[in-house]
Amino acid sequence: MIEAIIKGVLAGLAYGLLLGPLFFLGIQVTLKRGLRDGLALAGGAFASDAILAAGSWWSSARLLVLVRQEFFQSAMGTVGALLIIGFGISALWPQKEKATDILLATAGKRRYSFLKGFALNMANPSNWLFWLGLATAARAEAPANVNHYTLVFLACALVMVLATDVSKVVLAGKIGMRLQPGIMKKVVRVAGGILVLVGLWLLGKSLNLIP
Repeated sequence: MIEAIIKGVLAGLAYGLLLGPLFFLGIQVTLKRGLRDGLALAGGAFASDAILAAGSWWSSARLLVLVRQEFFQSAMGTVGALLIIGFGISALWPQKEKATDILLATAGKRRYSFLKGFALNMANPSNWLFWLGLATAARAEAPANVNHYTLVFLACALVMVLATDVSKVVLAGKIGMRLQPGIMKKVVRVAGGILVLVGLWLLGKSLNLIP
């Protein structure tokens, strides 16, 4: 069981440290809305990861066949790319908000941040492949005399992915506290621009426009 914990932690840490679209979206949300909204974004991503991890543990073989289908990759990739582009555009051309509107809509904004993280993570085909591949590998190497090896493996990986996502958000928040408001807006727009470029690249890959 110790082996499952160590391998799960290492797998989750390696995946969590990757700087994907969620990282730049986390910077955008945290600097624009604050630490709590950034944590809500990470919570949404964690919820989708938990669903994928649970589904992978329950039926990894069947789901892996589906996820590897070209149609699934193309459809989910297109949805994810459009989401990324939309989030990026909202950072490049932010709408002006009154202080009263911001105060009244804080809880709603936080829920929106949660849904952002959930939707983006769920629409990313690489997340599906990661959790399904991880579950398949864990099942293949699980010792016959060890119960719940795969479950422990996936749970440890899930905790580490959450820890790295939260660490990125907290780091973005601490950096934001040291920046002047004008610079913060520029950083948010740079993150938005990166999201648009990443989204366009993913859209091109999904539609087979980019080799």
